[in-house]
Amino acid sequence: MDPIPPTIEWRRGRVRLIDQRALPGELRFVECASVDELCDAIRSLAVRGAPALGAAGAFGVALAAHTISDASAVRAAARHLAAARPTAVNLAWGVGRALGAW
Repeated sequence: MDPIPPTIEWRRGRVRLIDQRALPGELRFVECASVDELCDAIRSLAVRGAPALGAAGAFGVALAAHTISDASAVRAAARHLAAARPTAVNLAWGVGRALGAW
């Protein structure tokens, strides 16, 4: 039996996640190299479920810090992430926790 891949992970400077839209028929992944790409994945429901959304928010802040050198732009990217699904409490929680750690 093949090992179960992580729902979301950091891989080679990108956020890699299971594309929930393809399940259960197919196991497909989305790789996000930018905060905008991750926001699109969140909005299009490639990421579903409270825990996965919280992790996506945190990984999104890490991606912003990795790809953006200006601190105010990282904070703006964090706000953009949280707004991708404004009713997703865990998304905002993950963004806030990672931003606080950053």
